[in-house]
Amino acid sequence: MSSDKGRGSSVAEEKRPSMWEELMRKFIEEHKVECKAVSVDIPRVTRSAKEFPTGSRYEGTWDVLGMSGYGLYTFPNGVIYEGEFEDGMFHGRGELRYPCGAVLYGKWTRGVLGEKTLAFADGLEYDEDLWPYCVMPDRRFTIEHNKGLKPAGESYTTPDQPPREIPKGFYDTGDGFYDPDTKVVYKVDDPTSIVRYPCEVEQKWILENCRTNPESTVGPREDLYEEWVLPMIYVPTMQSSMSMSMASFSYRYSTDYGHDSDSGDANQVNEKSSSSTSTSA
Repeated sequence: MSSDKGRGSSVAEEKRPSMWEELMRKFIEEHKVECKAVSVDIPRVTRSAKEFPTGSRYEGTWDVLGMSGYGLYTFPNGVIYEGEFEDGMFHGRGELRYPCGAVLYGKWTRGVLGEKTLAFADGLEYDEDLWPYCVMPDRRFTIEHNKGLKPAGESYTTPDQPPREIPKGFYDTGDGFYDPDTKVVYKVDDPTSIVRYPCEVEQKWILENCRTNPESTVGPREDLYEEWVLPMIYVPTMQSSMSMSMASFSYRYSTDYGHDSDSGDANQVNEKSSSSTSTSA
């Protein structure tokens, strides 16, 4: 064996279990039922609201491992999760409520979101697989989906009826009023409370599409139609008017004198031929 080790043989010696391992294996075999793993229900308790250093806040039930059971978790940005917890994580059914009014209903597995449904503030549910909302050629929005289209001149302009009054110089974004001077969206019922700060792309979209005060006429929108066709107006020309007058005169003449224009032309030809014959003679 020593000569094999000297030549660098990779053959390893068979490892023999220690006396301790043999005793443990024997003990487990003899006590299978007692050593079987069982679930342990950790008792849960309800405590007062907990403020975290991050600015978040939790109110609900706890166990020795952290947030567990059912509770309400508020993020620093105002988003609120209400639902089930386990080991300090979202686990089970719950919903995320956003300051804009939208709600995300879902099922979490140890902090990971699985199935989900998003509902906007006006109650419309978003479908990530099939989303026909305001897609050409169907430009209907929420209230028109629910109540149908109104006749011309009575179209719905907002999902809320009657339409709410917009402060002068502001734009109605649905979840609040946008001020183009401060570039901020404020709450509808509290003009001093900020809802959010829209990005530059959304700011441009708000100015081009949202209602404002004072209102102005938008005019035709070619981008809302599959095919834009310019209107065609027919104006009679002077020549066509003269042609119609001559045709009317010719018709009245032929009616009054009992012959048509073709027979008249033939008589004129015969008269010319007769006169030329007599001259030759």
